[in-house]
Amino acid sequence: MSWPDTARLRWTPTLRVPSDDGTEIAVEILGDGHPGPTLVLAHGWTFSSRSWHYQRMLAERYRLVLMDHRDHGESGAGPRENRTVDQIGRDLAAVLDATCENKDVVLVGHSMGGMTIMSLAAQQPERFGKQVKGVALLDTSGRREPDNQFGLRGPLAKLFIGQWKSSLALMVSDPEKAERARRSGSGVSVAISRFLNLGKGADKRLAKFTEAMSAQTKAQVVGDFWLTLDTHDKIDALKVLADIPTLVLVGDRDRLTPPVDARTLAAAIPGARLVELRGAGHCAMLEQPEAVNAAIRDLVTQVVAGRSA
Repeated sequence: MSWPDTARLRWTPTLRVPSDDGTEIAVEILGDGHPGPTLVLAHGWTFSSRSWHYQRMLAERYRLVLMDHRDHGESGAGPRENRTVDQIGRDLAAVLDATCENKDVVLVGHSMGGMTIMSLAAQQPERFGKQVKGVALLDTSGRREPDNQFGLRGPLAKLFIGQWKSSLALMVSDPEKAERARRSGSGVSVAISRFLNLGKGADKRLAKFTEAMSAQTKAQVVGDFWLTLDTHDKIDALKVLADIPTLVLVGDRDRLTPPVDARTLAAAIPGARLVELRGAGHCAMLEQPEAVNAAIRDLVTQVVAGRSA
């Protein structure tokens, strides 16, 4: 498998789907001729659909729909007040209507993408079981815990969290100043991306790739979406997933949405399969793609078997 290339982050959408507020959501469709359920993949905060670099090979067996969230990647910029988890849930609904009419669907969401799926479940529970036949929630959370210290302790935790909150506040209050202060591609920026997104010993090429994706997302967008992620709570919506095959997967070194969050998700969804990948961080789909792809294939097999029964 080839390494993801920072020089190939830009791409040409298969189509642009207008959401309910007119914002165009960029979509790529692969493996369009395959039978069976369509896999719809939603990426994480500050990233783009290019974060599914190693999952694109699933198009050899399945139809894939990859979307960029509003204000991310190739999607359009929407109203600032609509940078919310509830809105991107409605964006996902628009993408499903435009690309998966009369098709069974397996939703796959990483980080904020998983929250997008939970938002859709809260707003349109009737889709689940009828159209959505399976769900994979990767390195995500149903509710952000306020005491998350990113795996740090003592004075170092206090120092990092203080700087973290200060940087995000600046992105919201003075995005132009925050944009000027960014040092995209620098050693420090790459090191921070490695710390937040990857497990111990991850290849530096992955750190550069995740940092480059985030650098494409405007500082104001990063800050605005963090506000909604910080208050995100869709635990009650998880009961909608009780009757469909559900995979909950997390890296045991995930600092942003730690394993305890995944265990909470799995406990709230009867019958959910919980997978914890040793050594992986927040981007398990990049760090351990073989394991992640195998888990997704197992989920699809379970969906197809249930449909046949």
